[in-house]
Amino acid sequence: MQKMVNMKSYSILFFLLMLSKFSFGQQKKSFDIFSYSEPAGFILKEQKQRLLYELREGSSFCQIHIWAAQQGSSDPAANFKTDWDHFATKPYKLTDMPTTQTEKQNGWEVVTGASQASMNEISFIIAVSTFTQNDISWCAVSIFNDEKYAAVIDKFLLGVKADSRKMVRKKTPDAPQNNIPVSNNNTSGITKSTTNFEDGWAATPAYDYVKVTKAGTELRLYYIDKALDDARPSTVDAPEYYWSKYVEPYFNVSNVQKWSGVQYPVIYHMQANGIEKNTGKSLFVAIKIVYNGGARPIVVIAPNQSSYQQQFPHPNDIDPMLNSNRFAVTAKDIIGTWKGSGGGGVEYYNVYSGTYAGMSAMSSTDEFTFNNNGTYRSTYRSASMNNGGTQFGGQDYKGNFSVADWSITATNRYKGKTTKFNAQLIAVKNGFLLYLSDVDNSSMNYTLFKSK
Repeated sequence: MQKMVNMKSYSILFFLLMLSKFSFGQQKKSFDIFSYSEPAGFILKEQKQRLLYELREGSSFCQIHIWAAQQGSSDPAANFKTDWDHFATKPYKLTDMPTTQTEKQNGWEVVTGASQASMNEISFIIAVSTFTQNDISWCAVSIFNDEKYAAVIDKFLLGVKADSRKMVRKKTPDAPQNNIPVSNNNTSGITKSTTNFEDGWAATPAYDYVKVTKAGTELRLYYIDKALDDARPSTVDAPEYYWSKYVEPYFNVSNVQKWSGVQYPVIYHMQANGIEKNTGKSLFVAIKIVYNGGARPIVVIAPNQSSYQQQFPHPNDIDPMLNSNRFAVTAKDIIGTWKGSGGGGVEYYNVYSGTYAGMSAMSSTDEFTFNNNGTYRSTYRSASMNNGGTQFGGQDYKGNFSVADWSITATNRYKGKTTKFNAQLIAVKNGFLLYLSDVDNSSMNYTLFKSK
C-alpha cells in the first residue's frame, strides 16, 4: 500500500529547501527562460505551454509542472495568490489558502504553499511555488501522493535557473485541464469495465476517454469537455485546436494533412506520421471531431498509414466507433437514484401573413430509484403548453427489478405489466450514465445521470 504524504513532515521537506544541490548527471535542457537538468526516471509529457514531467511507480505518482514566465506584480505574495487560485483553488475546489513560506533562491523571491487535495477519488498533495523578480513571475506546480517525492521536487527546483533577461511578455496561462496522471486503468467506477465486441474490438473506460483496441490499433474516444470546447478561439479551426490538445502532447508528428474535401456536414479531420514520445515507437495518428451534444474527438493510433486506411478508408468511417462506449450493467452499478429530462417547443406563424400564431412546448422529467433489496420506484412528470394553456401529467411505478448484462427487467409497469429494458452504461468523465430503452416501445428511452 502506498504511503500518503504526512503534511507536517512534508512542510519540513518542502519548505526548508535543501542546501545541497542535486546533480542529475545529464546535459542541461532549456524551456522558456529556464535551464535545467531532467529529473531521473521522469517522462517528459509536455513542452509547449508548460514543462511537464511525470513519474509513475505502481500506485505512486509525481508530476512537476513549470509554467512559462509572465509579467506579474512586484508583490511576491500577490503573485502567489494568483497562482494558487489558478492552479489549486479553481481546478480542485479548495476553499482555504495554505500556510506559506517565503525565501530567496537564485535571486528570486519564492513563496511556497501546499495542501491536500483529491480528484476522481484519488488523494494527493498539490504544492505551488511562485518565483518573483521585479515584475516578472513564474510558477512551479507539484502533484504527488507519496512523501518520498518531496525531496526529489526540492532538488529539481533548486537546479532550475531562470534568466529574466530572456523574458517575453505572455498572457496568464490557461488552468490545466488535468493535473493528476491520466491512467488507462478504469476510473469510471463501472464494474464490468471491458466490453469485447463480436468484430474483435475491445473497449475500456479511462480517465479522459474510452480506449478501444484491436490488433495493434488503438482509438481514444474522448469525453465531451465543455470547458475545453468553450475555450477554443473563434480564429482556430476545430481540427487544429483538438489536435493541439490530444495529439501534439503525446506524439512528434510529420507530414500533417488536413481534410480538404467539400462535404456537408463538414468533416473535421487531420492525420500524420507520428512517433510516440513515451516509447519512441513509429505509428500513424489521426483525429476526427464529431459534433453531437458537444465536440467528441476520436484519436486513431494505427501501426502505419496502410493499416489505418484499410480500417478507415474515409474519415466518416471513424464515426460509428463512438458506439463502442457501452458497457454491461450490474446491480451494483445502478443502485441509487437516477434522473433525466427532456423537452422541446415549436413556434407557429401564418404561412400567408407571417404573423405569429402561438407556440406549443413540452418538458418532462424521469427519476428511477433502484434499491439494494431488489425493489425500484420510478416517477414521470410532464408539462405541456399550447397557446398559453398548460397541462400537467405524471405517472408513478414501483415494484421489483432484476439485472442481466445488457438488460433490466421491472415489474408492475404500465397497466401492471412487466417491462424489459435494453440497458447499458455510457462512460463519461468521473462516472457513467445509464441508458434504458423499452424493448416493446423503442420511443420510450432514457439517458439518466446518477443524482445520489
